[in-house]
Parts: sequence; structure tokens; C-alpha cells
Amino acid sequence: MGQNYKRIAEIALKRREAAIPDEYLLPKAALTNLPQNLTTIPRTSGHFTTAELEIIESNAEDILLKIKERKWTSLEVTKAFCKAAIVAQQLTNCLTEILFPEALSRAKFLDEHLERTGRVIGALHGLPISLKDCMITPPHPSSIGMACYANEPTKPNEETVLVGILAKLGAVFYVKTTTPTAMMMMETISNVWGETNGAYHSGTSSGGSTGGEGVLLAMRGSPLGVGTDIGGSIRIPSAFNGLYGLKPTFGRFPVYGTKSGISGQDFIYSNNGPMARSLEILKLYCRAVISTEASPWTLDPKCYPVPWRGDVIEPKGQKLRFGMVFDNDGDISVHPPILRGLEMTKKALEAAGHEVFDWEPLHHQEMANDMNSSFYTLGGAAILELTLKHDEPVFESMKEYEATYKKGEHGTLGPTKLREMITKRNAFQKIYLDRWSATAKNGKGPMDGIITPVSPWTAPRLGITQKLFSVNYTGVWNLLDYPVCTFPVTFADKNLDKVRSTFKPLNEKDAGIQADYDPEFYDGTPVVLQCVGRRLEDEKVLEMTGVIAGALNALS
Repeated sequence: MGQNYKRIAEIALKRREAAIPDEYLLPKAALTNLPQNLTTIPRTSGHFTTAELEIIESNAEDILLKIKERKWTSLEVTKAFCKAAIVAQQLTNCLTEILFPEALSRAKFLDEHLERTGRVIGALHGLPISLKDCMITPPHPSSIGMACYANEPTKPNEETVLVGILAKLGAVFYVKTTTPTAMMMMETISNVWGETNGAYHSGTSSGGSTGGEGVLLAMRGSPLGVGTDIGGSIRIPSAFNGLYGLKPTFGRFPVYGTKSGISGQDFIYSNNGPMARSLEILKLYCRAVISTEASPWTLDPKCYPVPWRGDVIEPKGQKLRFGMVFDNDGDISVHPPILRGLEMTKKALEAAGHEVFDWEPLHHQEMANDMNSSFYTLGGAAILELTLKHDEPVFESMKEYEATYKKGEHGTLGPTKLREMITKRNAFQKIYLDRWSATAKNGKGPMDGIITPVSPWTAPRLGITQKLFSVNYTGVWNLLDYPVCTFPVTFADKNLDKVRSTFKPLNEKDAGIQADYDPEFYDGTPVVLQCVGRRLEDEKVLEMTGVIAGALNALS
């Protein structure tokens, strides 16, 4: 038995605390009588200068332009976001590793290069980018919420491929962000770093597993973040924090060298993608990373040699056809604010001349069940054999991993069962492909995209997903390997989003989730949906998301 997890956590927390400059901290007096909506604090606290506020409230694409035009330096931008990240950490507990000395040195180098040559070194020149903790940045640990990794330095040859690419494009790395244990929960909590709470409501979850990124972005502590997604881990935190977040098709972005919670698992592919408050920076990021300049396919054997394409919807401005999943997916019903968000989106798109029709979520429940079951089967031994080394207790929503491990899986999976799992997954993929193609009728082509909830909640109260775990709305798209992007719609409103007067639960979990809804408690939490595209139509997904956002803006 190794060192106890409590001692390991103590060491990690002390390391983090020692890396925080005192001058960046909000005074203790400012941490009392906090508002429910923490995103207001950077502006109202008086802690930031006018110049710092202008920087941290700017979208990333505007920051890049101002650095390129030498109106701002990377150094002043990086300092502003370092300070904002610490305030976010104080309020939400969202950071793991703090890399300020090397970030400031890097920013200074980039400024000197631009001053000397008159040229940026890449499309992301001088931009601070926050990273989910699974992105390996040697020599810093990459704990993914597990005691066994929390204080282990990483080696230069272990650097995540994407990290190296972003560095060559000019990025500045300054913080890494929290994840749940093994990145396998829909809220961000671990025995190492503790719990990360929401930004728009301190009593709600930040989401998982990229929860630290989600709240950091919402708190204006980062202009652009990078997360990963195997069952909703980009989209759920993006939804709970009012963000745009892209889960791409597997193979479009390099993934090699990213630390995994279930090492060697290839049944459901994990992807990485950008998260931000602006859709435009997602597009800029994709163009930069998936470019001939970066050539990620020469560094990751599973990355397709397909550069990012622009303006794929032709003719430009053409009217689109969307299927929409409304009240439930056959298993779980959404809370009233989510239903209102769906209705708003439908109304906005139809007002703009687009077609929206009901899309029946056939097989969604079965696909979500198969996805979860595969994680328990493949992850039971992979996770438990690491947590047991340090006496780490298992959180309630991960008890199935423990139960599977105790049944004797021990890392083995019989060939018959594996063949059955793969055959069933492939059959679902073919069924969905055929259903999508069959929407072409009456002289119209197949539907362009599907709009669905991301979660039944806007942002669930802290702890409730330990008992009422549900990633149905996101997980099916991981099993199908479809690209998806989240988009903000509105915020929950206690005056508009009343408790359902008549409701027949579909099952016990559905009843529990709906019973949790309280208009007063959830007032002000973000309402975010997702746009789904066909496999490898990642560019179209971002363009469709732009069309949806434009229609919503026009309606408002």
C-alpha cells in the first residue's frame, strides 16, 4: 500500500498554494457575503484595473488582433489572465497546476520576437490558453484527479502532442484545470483537489469532466480553453457555464499523449476540443490546429490528413433543415428552462426561414446504457487498481466501477463479449446513418443537423449527480462518433420556468431529476443546447451553430 491519499492531497494543495502570488488574491473581506452569481465579482470587486478588465472581458479573437497590431503585449494580457485565474480559483476551486513563471517568460519572449521581426510566430501568438489537467506539460504533474498521479513529475518525452502544436502556434500556457477522479464523473470533484463549484450559481456543479475549464472561462479567467470529451466532458461543463464547446469527430484533432482515465480503452473514442465564450475563436482555433502549417497528422498516427475547410455550407445563406429532440430522449425529461430554450431556438430558426421538425430519439436510451456499461467493464480494473493503492474512497456515481471490479473483471475482457460490444456499436452507427439519410424526401436533401439538450439540468445543484447521474443527451453522440457544438440560448427565469403542472415520469430516475427542479434555486443558471452534425462534418457543425446563434440574436 502506498502513501495515503490524504497526505498526497496535502502535498499537492500546498504546492498549488505556494505558486499563487499574494498580490493576485482577492482580500479576505471580499470573500464574505458573496453573490450567488460569481461571474459578477471580477467587475464589482474593485480588484482589477480598467485596463485589466478590458483585457479579460475581451473575446480571444480580439485579443489576438490587438497583440498582432501591438496595441497590447502578450505580457500584459498574460498577467491579467493570471490574476483573473487566481480570483476564479478562490471562488470556485478550478485550478490544479499554476505555471505563471514560465508563462510570463514565454509571453516576454513572444513580445520580443514580434518587436524584432514584425511577425507573429503563429495564429495563436501571445494568447494565454488554459488546459484541462490531462494535457501533459512537462515537468508538471497531470493528476486527472487521482492521488497516484498528483505529485508525479512528467518527462519531456511525455508531452501531449497537442500541447506542442499549440506552443508552435504561439500559445502561452499559464494554468491547468480540475477534473473529477479519472475524468469519469459529470461533476468535478476528487479526493485530491476537492470540489469545483459553478460560476453562475455557486451552489451548482461546474460539470465534468472538464469542469475546471468551464468555470475558469465563465469567470473570465481564460480566453480559450482545451478540454476532452468521451461522454460529454466538453459539452456538459460548457452547458453548465454558458459556453460554446466543440466535441469533434475522432481523428480530426491530435489526441496522442493525452492522459486517460481508462488507459488503452478504444471502444468509445475520447476527443479534445476548444471551449470559449465566443464561437469565432473556436473557428480560429480549428483553422490553426488542423492546418498544413501545424500538420498534426505527421505527429499523431490517428489524425486524418484533412485540413480545416471554410464555408462548407453552400450556397452561403441557404436555408437549413434541423431535427429537434424536445421534452425527453425516451428515458430522461428535461427541466422547464431547457424546454423553453428548445422552443426559443425552434421559433428563432423558423422565423429565419429554416425548417425544424421533431426528431425521434430512437435507440438513444439503449446507446447511452451501452456506453456507460462499456466504461464500467473497461474501466473497473483500470481505475480501481490505481485508487486502491492509496486508499482513495470511490464517489457514489462511480460505484459501478467498483462493483464491476469486485466481480472479477481485473482488466480482462473475454473476446466473445468484446466482439458483441463492437458488433452492437457498429450496428447502431449504421442504423443512425440510414435514418439520417432517409430524411431526404420531397425533393429536399437530408437534414443538416440535430438540435438536442445537453443535459436535463441547466446546472445541477452540487452533489445531486452522484445519485442521479445522467449523460444520456451527450453520450449517444460519442458512441456514434458525431461532431457536436454547444451554444448558449438564455438563462433560467423563475418567472417563466414554472414547475410542470402535469408530469408523468418515464422511470424512477426521471422522477428524481424532475423533482429536483426548483424555479427559485435554478434562477439565473445558463440554458445551453447542442448542435449535432454527421460524422466528419465538423466544419459544418460550427457553421450551423453560427446560423443558430445568429437566429437567436435576431429574435432577441
